[in-house]
Amino acid sequence: MSECHHFEAFTFAGQQDTASFGLDVSAPFPLALKPAHGWEPTLEESIEKIKELSESGELFEKVKRHGGAVLIRGLPIRSRQDYSDVVHALGFPAHEEVGRTPIRTVLAKNVETANEGPPEFPIWPHNEYGMSTINPSWLTFTCLHTPNSGGETPINSSLGLVASLKKRAPEFVEKLLQRKVKYVYRYAVEDVKSNTGTGLIGAYGKNVKAGDDKETIRKKIEEQVRRHSDRFEWHEDGSLSVTHIVPIIRKHNDTGLTTWFGNLTSAWGRSTHHGATEPPYLGDDGSYHPPPEYGDGTPIEKEYLDLALALAESLQVLVEWQVGDVVLLDVSCCSLVFLQ
Repeated sequence: MSECHHFEAFTFAGQQDTASFGLDVSAPFPLALKPAHGWEPTLEESIEKIKELSESGELFEKVKRHGGAVLIRGLPIRSRQDYSDVVHALGFPAHEEVGRTPIRTVLAKNVETANEGPPEFPIWPHNEYGMSTINPSWLTFTCLHTPNSGGETPINSSLGLVASLKKRAPEFVEKLLQRKVKYVYRYAVEDVKSNTGTGLIGAYGKNVKAGDDKETIRKKIEEQVRRHSDRFEWHEDGSLSVTHIVPIIRKHNDTGLTTWFGNLTSAWGRSTHHGATEPPYLGDDGSYHPPPEYGDGTPIEKEYLDLALALAESLQVLVEWQVGDVVLLDVSCCSLVFLQ
């Protein structure tokens, strides 16, 4: 099993074999590490060792061999600040959110809640900001409190999803490669109780100040929107639709394999679950959920949408949380579902 300095690998139920994703090595996905036997690190020692592994490149090399994800268990993370301090040791630049769809609250430096939508509303597999041209390269998340039941976080290999789709529907993969995918997100004036419930100010109001008039607010919002899309439309009720046309079939540079990077499965899951498959795509949760389309605006065949979502859900690895766990994902080859 793979090991890193001061850490040893362990296995857990549900891990998958990276060879099935097309990688040239057989290794468990995701990689799972814990402090080596006899070592009970303090928070300061944890930060030091994570920094060493990051700066040497050893951690990222291991993560690549294991399909782009690692679960690190057994660190003494007990607070939001502990978590912030540990993950900053990885050395990543902070991701700036542009066009955020879920409602989130800042908890510590570069640490936010995952999604504050109603817990009874499902969330489907997606790559973080897969609909946008502004997205993070890496994502981390943690657990500070365990639930009495449920609450696992499913993660997926985007490499594995493409490999499965190529076998089941190669013509669909080719269509996506040639046409890209079109997503439309509609932001209401105010927040909505939905898993995509962020209003205009939460999504694009970074520079909006108290006292700004309507014309100034609209101008500032449009400036932010244009950072990742020139396609947008204001509606009579004051809401704003933003359209993105981006590739979903891409090359994963670290492995040279084909990967899936997008929000097609989550967009289709929301549309169907909330009864929003027909115009104006207003769901029973009060939020808008237009189904994804090909980049040229033609509908994606329902059988392909259903197949992609079914495969993504069948390929999930469930991470059953323990307090202090940290999961690190290469966003370009892993997708996830935050369960509350």
